[in-house]
Amino acid sequence: MSGLAVVVLNYNDYDNTSAQVERILGYSVVNEIIVVDNCSPDRSGVRLSRAAAHWNAAEERKGRGRRVAVLCAGRNGGYGAGNNLGLHYAARQGMRHALIANPDTRFSEALLRAMLAVFSEAERRIERGEDTAPLGAISARMQDRQHGRQQSAWPIRGFLGELLNSGPLCRRLFRPFLNYPESLFRGGKICAGQRLIEVSVLHGSLLMLNIDAFWQSGGYDERIFLYGEENILARRLRAAGFRSGLLPEQSYFHENGGSTEKSYQALLPRQRLRQRSERYYYRQYLRIGTAAELLTLLFQGVVLLETAAADLWKRSGSD
Repeated sequence: MSGLAVVVLNYNDYDNTSAQVERILGYSVVNEIIVVDNCSPDRSGVRLSRAAAHWNAAEERKGRGRRVAVLCAGRNGGYGAGNNLGLHYAARQGMRHALIANPDTRFSEALLRAMLAVFSEAERRIERGEDTAPLGAISARMQDRQHGRQQSAWPIRGFLGELLNSGPLCRRLFRPFLNYPESLFRGGKICAGQRLIEVSVLHGSLLMLNIDAFWQSGGYDERIFLYGEENILARRLRAAGFRSGLLPEQSYFHENGGSTEKSYQALLPRQRLRQRSERYYYRQYLRIGTAAELLTLLFQGVVLLETAAADLWKRSGSD
């Protein structure tokens, strides 16, 4: 197996997705661009299929061959199911690595080459006996307009830590105890000319995976529709014996204007969806008992009240 695929998940987001594909077509390091349409009701999947025919014809005229595939899911099974579909296709095409990239992210070809070089060097270190756990996933630091450059990685937390992190106010109050210290991002070891730090959980908007490691760990849990996929994937990779790494000196840009924000413009429906995923994660992966479930429901009720107030404030400000 060799080669790099990029998987882009589309849902009612033709403009961002098509722009993403056109950017990536300029990157010679990418062998396959796999667009997965998650049963978009706005027919953007049909439009992307038509666009792919033009993209591939242009690639063939340049002697590069067809590089864009559009897969149309029969239903919208969420983030995990859609990306699993794309990663299955990448594996069948013989790809060794895959980049999961939200349509509203921007990244350079140099970043992709740096990630691939780190994967290759990490594999050589395993062969030389210098490391024992292979690298399963890697990413860079995310930037956006609101928060600037962010950590983009966090530790695997226990139940109390996850519960506190789920509340907007508690997340701010207890941030030093819930996240990595900033000093971690100034450390690391040199790998293929890049500073590499070992982390537990990587942000899901952009990450590169070793496809074999991904499937050996079980892939994404398709019982989660949206939110919380990163924690589960991190746990699965670690349980299967793989490490996750971050390149703290590399970065990508995240617009935060993708399909989730378009589909759930109000904060309250988005928060309810997030809380369903949280309860599933607590039960299935943190194995909480009845008392913790009751505490979760109480805490989430308070968070919903806070979110409803924020929604009301947002609507009154836009009037």
